[in-house]
Amino acid sequence: MVLTQQHIEQISSSSFRILEQIGVCIDNDVLRQKALKAGAKPGKRSNSVCFPEKMIGEYLSLAPSAARFADCKGNITLMQPGTEPKFWTGAALNYISGSQSHAITSGDLAQFTRIADSLPTVYATVGTSIDDIVPTARDFVGFRIMAQNTHKHIRPLLFTPKGVKPILEMAQVIAGGKPLAQCPLVSFGYSCLSPLHWSNIPVEMWIQSSGHKIPVMVNGEPISGSTSPVTLAGSIALSNAEILAGVIFLQLLEPGRPAIYNLGFAHTTDMRSGTCLSGSAECALMAYTGGRLAAYYNLPSASWMCTDSFMDDQQAAIEKVLTGLAHTLGGINVIWGMGQLQSQKALSASQLVMDNEVALALLRYNRGFEINEETLAYRVINDVVEKGGDFLSSDHTMDHFRNELSESPLLARTNRDKWESQGAQSLCDKADAYVKELLSNPAEPCLTDSQLSEIMKIEKTALKL
Repeated sequence: MVLTQQHIEQISSSSFRILEQIGVCIDNDVLRQKALKAGAKPGKRSNSVCFPEKMIGEYLSLAPSAARFADCKGNITLMQPGTEPKFWTGAALNYISGSQSHAITSGDLAQFTRIADSLPTVYATVGTSIDDIVPTARDFVGFRIMAQNTHKHIRPLLFTPKGVKPILEMAQVIAGGKPLAQCPLVSFGYSCLSPLHWSNIPVEMWIQSSGHKIPVMVNGEPISGSTSPVTLAGSIALSNAEILAGVIFLQLLEPGRPAIYNLGFAHTTDMRSGTCLSGSAECALMAYTGGRLAAYYNLPSASWMCTDSFMDDQQAAIEKVLTGLAHTLGGINVIWGMGQLQSQKALSASQLVMDNEVALALLRYNRGFEINEETLAYRVINDVVEKGGDFLSSDHTMDHFRNELSESPLLARTNRDKWESQGAQSLCDKADAYVKELLSNPAEPCLTDSQLSEIMKIEKTALKL
């Protein structure tokens, strides 16, 4: 399918119509009143508001086209339409090794974060459920565990709005006194309840984290055939309306706060089993369209490269490449899901290592190749044909092969005899070996003793509340 500009405009027009005539429910009365005062109209449903087209355009224009992200070392990355995709891990409930699964523990999160920190394509680590920590503390305790094991950007999974304050205090310690507006090493996000319902939890999270221009991912999470229309166009139009409403609410609370447009949490329903799918071709199509819509509104974008497989097998490889490639072609800036399995419900360290290989290939694909007099290589072709010799030993090859040809630390790129002599290992075998070797070595501290001491004090105080 060729998604034309006219198609994008049709979807956008339908979403605007939904917002203007059907409206969206907002559980937070303070924000609802703020929206009404700014020009929204009361909707037909309780607690709902409708947005006139003019208001939609006005508040979308307040959201910046570029979002600043920082890692824990203070390095800044700008994400906006047209920039190279950055790969993140994802949230989950269970941890998988082979075909065995158990609820994620603090130790699992620490190990998984260490492995993610070692992989060159992983830009950010994402918080998860932690079964051995009380639910009300899993967000800020999880943030501390990740901070101890990574230098990369940290995206905690929030369980209650109360978790925001200790997380911001911990992040401020890591930032070394720099304002988080200048060094946003942490970011947040939440999903709309489809259809068209923003609950109080994300609003309170937005309020508690306001004042720092910290990026917020505004997520649409439709399930085609269940919580949204079975037609992909209808699901996309509905989810797009939900995301745009979230961006408007966010700008009402903090004008100019970066909003990351995320339609990539889109799912479909398997009509035979009733299962919610994440790795199907239809999910990839919706995520691709989300990237196009984000660029249309001049917003940074995010999505999830997913699989419905229960283990790191061939199905996982197929679906991760399918969804990852669709996101890359759609111009997605943040591609979630490194190491995820089972429709985003599980994490696998070995899958994380294999997903690094997928990401390396996608980044190479995205970079493309240069076409100029030097790369067209007419002179080299002429010399080899007329004077003899070969391309392998030419200066042209030596000058360009490192930039033109990708390398892989794990994929089989040798002859069969050598492969057999090295143990005839599958990619899964190699990924397992990488994980075991990394974890067999002592962990290098990512925080100073002083930072860890301050962060532990913050955690102890928060645990008492």
